[in-house]
Amino acid sequence: MNGLQAPELWCVDVSAAAPALNAIERRISRLSAEDRARAAQFSDARVRDDWLATHIALRLLIERAVGPVWREAALTRAARGKPQLVGAPLGFSLSHARGVALIGLTPKGSIGVDVERTREVRIAAERRAAIEAAGGALGASLAGDGNTRFLHAWVRLEAYAKADGCGIGRLLTRLGILGVAAADRADATGMPARVDEVAKGAAEGVRDLQLGDGLYAAAAFISVEPVADVAWLPTDAESLEKLIN
Repeated sequence: MNGLQAPELWCVDVSAAAPALNAIERRISRLSAEDRARAAQFSDARVRDDWLATHIALRLLIERAVGPVWREAALTRAARGKPQLVGAPLGFSLSHARGVALIGLTPKGSIGVDVERTREVRIAAERRAAIEAAGGALGASLAGDGNTRFLHAWVRLEAYAKADGCGIGRLLTRLGILGVAAADRADATGMPARVDEVAKGAAEGVRDLQLGDGLYAAAAFISVEPVADVAWLPTDAESLEKLIN
């Protein structure tokens, strides 16, 4: 156990790391009974396998940060839905897209992460513009156009919603992009001011992450110094074992 002194960001090549992660889990179980029960609910074997590998990786990084006493401990959700390990001296966030996962951990404050792969986005023009304006208010000017611009904005909003614990739906509602007020407020006009009002200076804690072509990612930090460096989790069992020991 190295201990967690500052926030850390880890990316997982799920396809490459899954065999080693599963082998480690077979030797010493870290997943909880609730984890296994949830995994069993997935009817698609590939989705189930990716979910298991991602959560084994999360458990290994938690053990690296705070020790083996938390093996198999149940993850719960806070009042507003944010996953947590009650009593553990850390916060964490997890996101996954096809074949890749992003994990953030912090010894204090709160963290949120999100990752997306390139995809076609079909959404009404006014709502797209409002989401892009909101995401643009959470950091530097958005790069690119079309789907690239939208996904850059989206991962920033998702990351902040996870760090805040409110969830993306509630955040978009508070910004007037969803819900009963959306018809009057779902435009880009005045969005930076609304973001500042709702998120209260959160842009200072949002970071875009560079994970490679075709991937869009961001991390958000509340009450802790932000970081942007991302480490890649080893894909072989020996290196994984060394990482946590």
